[in-house]
This record gives sequence, C-alpha cells and structure tokens, in this order.
Amino acid sequence: MRKTYFAAVYCSFLILALYHQVCSAGFTELAGDLPRVLSSDKSPYIVVADIYVPAGRLVRIEPGVTVLFKNFTGMHITGVLHVNGLEDSPVVFSSENDYLANPGSTRNPTPYDWNGIYIHKDGFGTDLKNFQIKYSVKGILSDTKYIRIINGVFIENGRANLTIEGSEMQVVAGEEFGYDVSVKDAKADGIPLNFLSDPAAPKRNIMRYSGLSVFAGGTVLGVVSSVNLRTSFLRMQYISDVSNEEMLKNENSAVWKDTEKQYKQYLARTIVGFSAFLAGSVMFTWSFTY
Repeated sequence: MRKTYFAAVYCSFLILALYHQVCSAGFTELAGDLPRVLSSDKSPYIVVADIYVPAGRLVRIEPGVTVLFKNFTGMHITGVLHVNGLEDSPVVFSSENDYLANPGSTRNPTPYDWNGIYIHKDGFGTDLKNFQIKYSVKGILSDTKYIRIINGVFIENGRANLTIEGSEMQVVAGEEFGYDVSVKDAKADGIPLNFLSDPAAPKRNIMRYSGLSVFAGGTVLGVVSSVNLRTSFLRMQYISDVSNEEMLKNENSAVWKDTEKQYKQYLARTIVGFSAFLAGSVMFTWSFTY
C-alpha cells in the first residue's frame, strides 16, 4: 500500500514537472530586474516571479512583444518604462492562461489571474503606447500622474483598469484609452519638463552618429586605399618581371624601394579603413540596443 502511495506521489510530481516544461517551451522566462530591452525576437516572455524596472534604468519594450504572467506575479516600476507598441503590432500584457497569446494554455483566463503593473512614485516619465493589459487584478496602478498612455486597451481586469494617484480613471473595457499630463502641471510640481523624454537618447545619438561617421570615413579610406594598393602591387610586379626590358637589376634600387614603401603604406591604410568600417558598423548597430 505504501509503495503504491509513494509511486502515485512520484508520478504526480513528474507530471507537474513535465507540464511546466511543456507550458514554458518556447518562452523566455523573466524574474527580478528587467534587461534594458525586451525584444520581439525573444517574445513571448513568461513572468515566473515579480519583475522590476529598477530606479535609474530605462527599459524599452519593442513592438509586438507579448509578456505573460503567472498567478500572483506583477511588474513594479521605479525607473522608467517605455512601451513602444504600434497600432498594428501592440505590446500585450496578459495571463499565462490567455489562449489567444498562449495557444498551449489548457485553462481559461479570468480576471485576477495576475497582479498588474504598479508604477511607483519615482516611476514618472513612464510612456506606454499601443498596448493591451488583460486579466489582471488592478490593471495599471500608478502613484504618479506624470506618465503618458497612448492607445491603451484594458480587457477583463478584476478590481480596476487604471488608477492614478488614488483616482480610478473612467476606462471603457476593450476600447482605446489615452492619458497625458500638461507641462504646466509638471512645472508647478517641480518635475523636469523633459520627464517624458528618453534619458538615454543623447548618448544613443552620439553613439549612432559617431558610428555613421566612422563607418563612412572608413569606407572611403578603405576603398581608395585598396585601389591604390592594387596599383602599387601591379607596379611592383612590373618592375620585378625578369622579362621586362626595363627591369631593375636588384631590389635595392630607389624605384623599387619607393614602390615597396607605397605598397606598405596603402596596405596599412586599407587595413585601417576597413577596420573603421567594421567599428562604425558595430557602433551604429549597438546604438539600437539601449
């Protein structure tokens, strides 16, 4: 009897483990502090424990990203979150049971499935565009009014859809909703007037345009130098050809040395040029990652 009991318990744990693996297959797991970018190529994401946008960090979510939450999990924002959804490619925050976002779900989604998004008072500047938030307890709960919402859609949330500084907003479920605050209010409360701007934008622009400049300069230098390199190489072959009536008798002649010197110079410039080309490409590409 005891053997049968332990076998049943063991099988139950095994089934649960297999179920977890199947349900998590194809998902990128999230827990704790978020990376600076949630990219569409790693979507969908599954939140297995509370996630955080920590103070001093800007987190960007790319268009088309889906973030699914397990029961009793949510998002806390003390830094800045930018949700960059598009009209035809919104960002989705929903329950792991949402079969529209998770075809592998075997349960029906319901309100109260997950906690929601909590924007703390220091999270001002959070900017949410073209997104859906579904099946949570509180939708979005913000302790600061200095946020912006463009085309937010709230569906089947339990206790509330959107609450800002203790006041519940009149949101029609399933319809687009927008919220903004005036610069005048921000100035009166001592909030920086650029609170909705991207704090990483200046560094990103410097990196991006510097990369373009290095890329362009390296390309020109590499192409011009490689053409001259080929010319000097052919010249070296010409003056070294034993069948040439005007060949130089040895490699110590001034003409041969001068040609060899030019060849080495153009070779070095070609290497520098195409190295700059690669470095500029890396800088330009990297500027899109933060």
